[in-house]
Amino acid sequence: MRIVVLGNCQAHGVAHGLAHLLPEARIDVAQLDGSPRSPRATAAATLVEGCDAVFTQPYAAAWGKLATEALAAPGRRVARIPRILFRGYQPDLAYLLHDNRPLPSPVGDYHSSIIAASFSLGLPEAEVPTLFNRLVYARLGHLDAFGKARTLLMDQLAPFGPRFAALFEAWHARGPFMHTTNHPRVFVLADVARAAAIDAGLLPEDAPPVTPAYDHLANNTIWPVYPELAGALGVPGGMVFKRAATRDAGPAGSLHLGLAAFIRESYARYARLPEPAFRTDAVGEARGTLAGFLGLGAG
Repeated sequence: MRIVVLGNCQAHGVAHGLAHLLPEARIDVAQLDGSPRSPRATAAATLVEGCDAVFTQPYAAAWGKLATEALAAPGRRVARIPRILFRGYQPDLAYLLHDNRPLPSPVGDYHSSIIAASFSLGLPEAEVPTLFNRLVYARLGHLDAFGKARTLLMDQLAPFGPRFAALFEAWHARGPFMHTTNHPRVFVLADVARAAAIDAGLLPEDAPPVTPAYDHLANNTIWPVYPELAGALGVPGGMVFKRAATRDAGPAGSLHLGLAAFIRESYARYARLPEPAFRTDAVGEARGTLAGFLGLGAG
């Protein structure tokens, strides 16, 4: 049996799960980002030809042969899988955008809304660590983020069937199940693979869960769960930020940044960024809240 997994960066973890669940099958992955007319999409359409099953995140009609509704073919099973997005553990994580493009931070495309807003407000770098406390988190709505994110994820999982929504509590029981708001840990994606395979008739109902040893997305950024938030959720917390393990990331020790180092490197980058980027979306909201909290003019 040959199975193709179509999706964003999460597709690799689903494929790793399937490789453990269906060890006799050949598993191919096509990561689809960007345009339906990209070379990657063209290669994916070729990969799908002649396969026995496709595990796919939802793709609209604009994706042509790769559109979810177009994948059905005689003898081919199509299993729909969700994209997992959850900000309940890392509500401070935000993006800075300019011309609709994400601006880089010291740890990839992910920024702290508290640090970015503080810079934009002219707050001295040395004062920023004091803002990482329960009172500020409450003002920013971070203490309520988990419950809201859980409801949103349940709503997103519901169209894929009850088997998927039932997984949440088991995920949370294992601790923070997200590396970042859009990168789940591999056991989450393996559970998605298992649920979809059972629904597709490729596994029996009692097939045991698996946890692949290799976590593809752990090579990328890992954002901590701040201690005050972690304590309230009953999960491990910390204040160490991990950047992506790329060839140019430097020595192994430089992969990890404590809060002071993360603030220092962020401020150095922000001095070169356009000011309008700090006034929209989550950072813009945090900017307004912190300005009021600290008695500063939002400008």
